[in-house]
Amino acid sequence: MKTFLAVMILSCLAFAQNDAAIAKAKAACGPGEIHFNVEAENFSDSVNQPAGGKALVYVIAEGPITSRIGLNGAWVGAVEGNSHLSFSVDPGEHHLCASWQSIFLKQNKIVALHGFNAEAGKTYYFRVRATVQGKNAPYLLDMEPVNSDQGRYLVLNSKVSESQVKK
Repeated sequence: MKTFLAVMILSCLAFAQNDAAIAKAKAACGPGEIHFNVEAENFSDSVNQPAGGKALVYVIAEGPITSRIGLNGAWVGAVEGNSHLSFSVDPGEHHLCASWQSIFLKQNKIVALHGFNAEAGKTYYFRVRATVQGKNAPYLLDMEPVNSDQGRYLVLNSKVSESQVKK
């Protein structure tokens, strides 16, 4: 009986540590209870330049899902379908998050994370995609940096995302 109790306590501690590690990893995301209404209607006719002393970040979505986009622990907006959003950041280290927004709780736990060091005057492009993996882990959200040539092409071939927090 003592052995069983010890195994149960150790298992609970392991799960608690795992939950804490996951929460720390997802610190780039915003609060889980916030969701967005997203509209993407018009295509871009140009790619913006960074404001003075800032860097510019584009996040481009590919595919039929909605993804909330977080930066350093706060949501900056959402993208849906083949759309993009952009925002300015100060130079320095930043942590970017894409979180699948779904009516199904399981998909809401799917995130992609990427850290980067922004330099003033530079533009950064990140692509977010959902892929189907396999039977046990059917979905994966992937966020990857893309080079400036590919990034400009993706921005000009995607709609501008406009998002508002759902009330």
